[in-house]
Amino acid sequence: MLKINCPVCGKCFFWTDDMPAEGKCSNPDCEWQYDIHNELKKNVTKLQEAVTAKKMQCPFCQEEIAARFTVCRHCGRVILGAKAVKKSYIFVAACLLLIVLSLVFKYGVG
Repeated sequence: MLKINCPVCGKCFFWTDDMPAEGKCSNPDCEWQYDIHNELKKNVTKLQEAVTAKKMQCPFCQEEIAARFTVCRHCGRVILGAKAVKKSYIFVAACLLLIVLSLVFKYGVG
C-alpha cells in the first residue's frame, strides 16, 4: 500500500497491489493521472529529507553527533541521552561504585 496525495483536488487515497500502476485519481471529478513509480520516488525523497533534517546535536557544544549514547568527537564529552558528562566524572563515579561494592562485600557478606 502506498498513500498518494492528488496535487489537483487534494484528496488522499491508498494504492494497493491490485490497482494499475498508472491510473486516474479516485475523485470522480478530478482528471489527474498518477504514476505509481513517480509517487514512490516522491515518498522516498520525503522520507530521506525527514531523516536528514532530524540531525542529533551534542547538548554541550551543539555539534552533530551520530547517536544519543556516544562520545562527542568535538568536545570529548560522554553523551547520555540529553545530558553531556565529562569523561573524568564517569571515571570517578565508577571508582566510587567499586569502593562501595567492595565495602558491602567485605563487611556485608563476611
